[in-house]
Amino acid sequence: MEQEKEVSRRLASVETISAIEPIAGADAIEVAHIRGWQVVVRKGEFAAGDPVLYVEVDAALPLDDERFAFLESRGKKIFGGRKVHVLKTVKLRGIYSQGIAFPLAEFPELAAESNVDEVLGIALWEPPLPPGMANAKGNFPGFLVKTDAERVQNLSPKQWSEIQADRAGWVATEKVDGSSLTAWRTADGVVHVASRNWELVPAPDNTWFALVAELPLQIGQWLQGEVVGPGVQANPLQLKQVKLLVFGFGTFDAEHPDLATTTRLGRNAWPDWALRNAVPVYSDLELPETIAEAVTQAETIKSLVTPGVGAEGIVWTHADAVAPSRLGRPVFKSISAKYLLKHDR
Repeated sequence: MEQEKEVSRRLASVETISAIEPIAGADAIEVAHIRGWQVVVRKGEFAAGDPVLYVEVDAALPLDDERFAFLESRGKKIFGGRKVHVLKTVKLRGIYSQGIAFPLAEFPELAAESNVDEVLGIALWEPPLPPGMANAKGNFPGFLVKTDAERVQNLSPKQWSEIQADRAGWVATEKVDGSSLTAWRTADGVVHVASRNWELVPAPDNTWFALVAELPLQIGQWLQGEVVGPGVQANPLQLKQVKLLVFGFGTFDAEHPDLATTTRLGRNAWPDWALRNAVPVYSDLELPETIAEAVTQAETIKSLVTPGVGAEGIVWTHADAVAPSRLGRPVFKSISAKYLLKHDR
């Protein structure tokens, strides 16, 4: 077990197009490859080696920026008091396209060291809180890391090489489509619950607190999981009741909570009750040898929670919670583009 690092998801970044490929039967569009992603672009707009601004799916782009204004016709939402367009997975001429690329010359304010998200006002889209969740009472606790896991398309060759060096240590678990929950019990015996970004106010009718109350979480222990079922993300798993599926568990210093003393435990060290409530494991899957194979693998799997239903993807977790130094935490994920398209993600 190792202390992991807080990793914030980077939505927009300055990148270089690694390759351009034609699309069979298409005269006006082609495919640009950026890191591990593929993006459909106008034919002739870019060439291999071009610098671009690349923005990932799930990004909320402010429509009051005239460079993003053309996206309003494709859909708009109000988020954080601003009118935004949220990037989603699309399919054009049989090709999945995830994200968007802009000529870097259109963004002269960006420097090499820029925090692009902050400079351009780009934020991670968060859907409204599901019914049964109480109001927020404070920020997410600073001694725990948020539930975001890096997507496999964003891993660098050096990160992937480090992961491959310990291939047998990685376990494939189902990525379930719900709403994230973090819970912890402090020294006074009180159980606290948070959403992805906020600690929540306890309430008698709060589903999140009720789900955690059923579990024997001890002082100095924390867990993270996904709430799934009716009323949550349109219930893609077709469950008849709301349930919590645990994907992270560990300990912290209840008297002096601090990120430096917080530990994530590998599944091999989880208590039995946590394993009984855990996301299921794809015991027959092996870690692919390439990032491209990992992307393809996620398109082929079915849910273990609800057999016969397509799975959102795979979360690869190190069995002993050993975090590769370049990755920062012992977990990464591969999401199915087919699933995202079907469920309008």
